[in-house]
Amino acid sequence: MAFEIYRPRSSRENVVALTKHHIRLSRKLVDKLGTDRVEVAYDRDSNKLRIRGTEEGGLMLNKNKIGARGIFKYFDIEGKKGNFAADYNEKEKAIFVDLNQFR
Repeated sequence: MAFEIYRPRSSRENVVALTKHHIRLSRKLVDKLGTDRVEVAYDRDSNKLRIRGTEEGGLMLNKNKIGARGIFKYFDIEGKKGNFAADYNEKEKAIFVDLNQFR
């Protein structure tokens, strides 16, 4: 019998979770954005989401969640659920989520 060790995920990891209705950011990524308003963009060629803070408009970041039902429908990415690798780009002050890298 092979035993598998459980290792809880650290909230310090750069992970973004897509659920049925939300985009959930790790606490570390939320802190880097430094705002409670965000804009979300999608690149169809690379299959990546970009999330960055904005001063006005945009979507409300409630604690660490973004209501995303409309985003998923608009960009036709409704079937994607789970945790995905994410990177924070200091130069662009944005989070890039690679929807090809399921964690």
